[in-house]
Amino acid sequence: MIKYLKPLLIIGAATLIAFVLYILGQVSPLPVEEPAPLDVNVQILIPIDYEVKIKSTGTTTPITQTILTSEVGGEVIYRSKKFSEGSSIIIGEILAKIDDTDLQLQYKNALLQLASAEVQFAVQQAEAEIAQEAWKQVGEGAAQDLTAKKPQLKQAKAALEVAKAQVQSAEKKLNKTEITAPYTGRIKDINIDLGSTILPGQPVGSMYTSNEIEVTLSIKDSDLRFLDIPMDGRKLNPDQKSLVVIKSLYKGEMQEWSGNLERVDGVIDPMTRMIKLIANFKNNFIEDTKPILPIGLFVEAEVSGKILIDVFMIPNTALTPNDELLVVNQDNTLEIRKVKIITKMKDHIIVKKEMKAGERVVVSKLSIATNGMLVNPRYQ
Repeated sequence: MIKYLKPLLIIGAATLIAFVLYILGQVSPLPVEEPAPLDVNVQILIPIDYEVKIKSTGTTTPITQTILTSEVGGEVIYRSKKFSEGSSIIIGEILAKIDDTDLQLQYKNALLQLASAEVQFAVQQAEAEIAQEAWKQVGEGAAQDLTAKKPQLKQAKAALEVAKAQVQSAEKKLNKTEITAPYTGRIKDINIDLGSTILPGQPVGSMYTSNEIEVTLSIKDSDLRFLDIPMDGRKLNPDQKSLVVIKSLYKGEMQEWSGNLERVDGVIDPMTRMIKLIANFKNNFIEDTKPILPIGLFVEAEVSGKILIDVFMIPNTALTPNDELLVVNQDNTLEIRKVKIITKMKDHIIVKKEMKAGERVVVSKLSIATNGMLVNPRYQ
């Protein structure tokens, strides 16, 4: 019995399986939904003219600084009250005087030596004339130099010249007992006081010009392409002197001064690849409504460079780590484009050749971006 039922059971099971598969084949799979386009912020490129600003820092220094010395020695018998640290002085102003008693004596002694030399020269000149006349009466031919007293006259003339030089030297030293300001400026420091004794050549103080101030600014050598300045040491023409604006916190407020680029140091630092610019600033002698520029002030500077025509300013957020931009095409798909950055600022970059006016650039950060990726642009 079982022998006959086994084939029937197999056929029945197979029929059941076929029926189940048929039923399952009639069920439609769930449709796969396409992902929605990614929302991105875009900026439409508009060409602009952009003036490059080169930033740097520096410290104000005087354009001229002089160590004051005394050419003569002696006791200081006078010191001006203005010969003090920080005081303003004008050219020719007497700062200090040195006792001239010994120098007066040297001068009078030099005058005495001059008078003696003049007498000796006159005597030798007279004797030479007498010798010449005597030789004409008794001698034949030309008289010997010694007979005509020419060597004696020459010696007396040389002694006279030496005496004159000694008088001039003594007079010059006598006039140097007054230490005067060589130009208008300010006193930096002093090394003498009333009653002190100084030696010839000893520094008595120092001063600096206050009407002109310099600031040395270090910039990258690549930034030189934005400045119209020669590198051969020539003095800059007025149209080449770029505007330089410096700022610093001074007297409790942020102050600002304007000057001009004066020259460039032609030496590039081999380690940092930086080059030095020297800017000049005019200073008023008397402070009026605006503070004068002090010495030793640390400042932030901005140098005006060339004007770039028809360039595009794009936020830094649009730039990928590989210096690429994401451009949205007309069909709202992405195009990854390599660009050459002209200059980079704190928040923006400047590009030109690789981009066109009216193109749309993604300015929001994307974690994943591929060529042909569909996006939904949102305009800023």
